[in-house]
Amino acid sequence: MELNSGIFPKLLIGTFVVAILAFVVRGFSQLVVGAELARILAAPLFIIGVLMAVTSFILSVLVKLGAVGDEVAN
Repeated sequence: MELNSGIFPKLLIGTFVVAILAFVVRGFSQLVVGAELARILAAPLFIIGVLMAVTSFILSVLVKLGAVGDEVAN
């Protein structure tokens, strides 16, 4: 399996955007529906952000170990 070098920046930016979006959803939801429901609404976004960060870490470890090849785009 070959990975291009563009996947790591995409995962990094995606993780950052999803985490910020989760905080925004939680903050604005607290204004409308209350704190408990706001946490429930923001939880899936936090979980997606954590999963993206874990995926990025696992892929970088696999590339470093040589189990997955990295294709350098020229």
